[in-house]
Amino acid sequence: MTPSRLDPCTTPADYTSAAAYEAECASVLRPAWHVVGTVAELSQPGDFLTCELFGRAVQVRNFDGELRALSNVCAHRHCLINDEAHGHSETMTCPYHGWEYGADGLTRRIPAAHNFRPAQKGSACLPVYRVEACGGLVFVCVDGAQSVNLREFLGDFSEQLESRFPAEQTPAMVWNIDFPVNWKVVVENTLEAYHVPFVHPETFREDPGEDRSEHILLPNRTALRTQLPFSPHSKLDAWFQRVEGRFLGWLGRDVTGGYEQHHLFPNLLFSFTDTLSLCHAVIPTGPTSCRSIVRQFGIRGEATGFQKWCVKRWDGIAAWLTKRVLLEDASLFDRIQKGLTYSEQDGILGRCEERIFAFQQALKTTTAGNQTNAA
Repeated sequence: MTPSRLDPCTTPADYTSAAAYEAECASVLRPAWHVVGTVAELSQPGDFLTCELFGRAVQVRNFDGELRALSNVCAHRHCLINDEAHGHSETMTCPYHGWEYGADGLTRRIPAAHNFRPAQKGSACLPVYRVEACGGLVFVCVDGAQSVNLREFLGDFSEQLESRFPAEQTPAMVWNIDFPVNWKVVVENTLEAYHVPFVHPETFREDPGEDRSEHILLPNRTALRTQLPFSPHSKLDAWFQRVEGRFLGWLGRDVTGGYEQHHLFPNLLFSFTDTLSLCHAVIPTGPTSCRSIVRQFGIRGEATGFQKWCVKRWDGIAAWLTKRVLLEDASLFDRIQKGLTYSEQDGILGRCEERIFAFQQALKTTTAGNQTNAA
């Protein structure tokens, strides 16, 4: 049985210092696979999305039906090739001097190319990163030398992701949002329901409690399973579950009332109910800042006519509720980060926060192991 009190594996400095952040980037984050978007966002040749991954500016682009991940920085004079988060262009061309690149990262066109002869082989090539899809989710890894392939990284969880995020489905919510807080704060907030009565008094009202919760602790991930609503007396959650059950019954779908929340180390969070599949990737952008890449898929399966219209509206309601919950959590992020800056103690974890302990333990073990190997 897990002890009632656990000693954290991290210190406040792990959430504030540049040295701790760089150690995590080198040991844990760069070798990992990160969700950057969905197949639906890159469905047509010329579609692209951009992101920053641990000091790398990345563009993921559809080249004639093939997804490729390249540096988003021109090899000529370092201009960002695209600065939109998502867009479409016929070619991957730098707006500064018109250098154009192909799927392999090599130049396809250099205006007045005679000015650059003789060209040194490889000098005008963009770095290429690994990109793979699992179901409708697109993953990128910026450190190909150390990382395993995507299926090995996901393990047996890949089958659930393929089922819950179909490649042919368009996400009901596409949302990127920046937070002024260390990435681990966002992850750890998601791994416990102890804060629910105080941060979500209307949306959830109560922690489902130990008797109604199952924690699953695995080497590469942890999970929570419970039944919804968290509280039958909540103003919003209970209403949502009642309407959801009736709506699914009208559609002829199964109703379980179950809720699963998974954390795939280090920074991928997934939530599943009968009607929604949520992917939340927490991407660090610095020691005390991060970006949440949120993609939510709605009700799966075929629907036609009036039912299809109703499904779309229901997916919109579910997306609104997800945003509300995430913003309620975010309302305290600034205060937590400031508290970490001033804190003189390491903190305390209870048994209800054992998933946080498992995450911290895995992070510490991996970081320490890689530092030992480097030495």
